[in-house]
Amino acid sequence: MIRALLIGLLLCAPLAAAYESNFGRVTLANCDLIVQGVASARRTRVAASFRVEVTVQQVLYGETEQREVSLYYTDNKMLKENESVRALFALKSMATGGFSIVGKPISAPESEPESATKQSVCEAFVALEREAEGEERTSNFWALLVRHVRQGGFAAQNAAVELMFVAQHRGGIVTEERFTQVQDARGFGEKALTTQTKGDLKLAFQGLIEAGVKTLKFRRIRRADTKEERRNAATELLALVEEYPRAFTEADAKLTKAIADESQDAVLNETLTELEKAIILEVRVREGAEKAPKPQD
Repeated sequence: MIRALLIGLLLCAPLAAAYESNFGRVTLANCDLIVQGVASARRTRVAASFRVEVTVQQVLYGETEQREVSLYYTDNKMLKENESVRALFALKSMATGGFSIVGKPISAPESEPESATKQSVCEAFVALEREAEGEERTSNFWALLVRHVRQGGFAAQNAAVELMFVAQHRGGIVTEERFTQVQDARGFGEKALTTQTKGDLKLAFQGLIEAGVKTLKFRRIRRADTKEERRNAATELLALVEEYPRAFTEADAKLTKAIADESQDAVLNETLTELEKAIILEVRVREGAEKAPKPQD
């Protein structure tokens, strides 16, 4: 599964102790070797597992002199039966010899144009993870996601998964500027986005709003130096409610009203009133949907 496995280029320097990305956390933290290779069409049953010999075409991460490695797996649907499969494999050494697989292989047939993209995306992430931990690496991580969303295809599909990871685990790195960057990148690369990626990006953006964007905009409404900045922040929040209504809760409506009650700006208050109503309406619609009887099978 693409979300569980991305592959990177072999570099001599050790990986940074803490991982920046979901790729680092899920794949690099759990594998010893990553190769691009061809799994034989012949599979051998070994107790509850299957064994297949993988001809190594390129070592992407880790070290091995072997040109053929034994891969053991338990899901007989992981590889197409009676077919050789060219793919990217993340492997974990087994004490008994051979390797188990981390995640699932990423299919990379030579005839597929995206195969080269898959490898280049992974190369970029491994290079990122080898940088020293800190704000510069985090900035580079975000720039990489923006570039990949703009690129579309597999790169954007992976970036959407990474953005979900950020929303769930790293909300502290989200800023209004960074959110705007990925929004603009989505608009730029929209024609190259699959339907699945569009849906994943919308879900990721909703998570980013919940994780920090809406809080930052509420803060700007209250603390910005000029009326224009405060009004702009309120207008931006209203636009987010219209596009990502599920990112907002009744607590946000109450906060909106509290800010309006404190404000002496009639123009700002008009927008805040509209914002409060929009949030409450969405909350009530959701509540009604949750209480509605479920259709019987």
